[in-house]
Amino acid sequence: MFKKTTMRNFLLTCLTVGLAMPVFAQDAQLEGSINISSIDDVLKIINNVAVWMYRIILALAVIFILIAAFTFLTAEGKTENVKKARQQIFYAVIALIIAILAFSASTIINNILGK
Repeated sequence: MFKKTTMRNFLLTCLTVGLAMPVFAQDAQLEGSINISSIDDVLKIINNVAVWMYRIILALAVIFILIAAFTFLTAEGKTENVKKARQQIFYAVIALIIAILAFSASTIINNILGK
């Protein structure tokens, strides 16, 4: 039984990571060296980091929601598994809220500084 659930979890993880790869490949072009000569360059770096963190957290939250949905489907009425799935969805929603707030904070800072 252990090997069957381990294999199922491995295949589910591979499937979800495989589905998330296009998200990571969207903006994969690399530029040359970074020359910081003004506050605008620093703001661009902060904005790029925020966008990448937002994308990663968003992809992870989707993966966790899919895993929670799978747990719901395989719960078979067991209250422990249903409770576990609800907690997983709750934490995924919290991750989404944090991602939105983090991205919004970067935008608010850029607007306050007038850039």
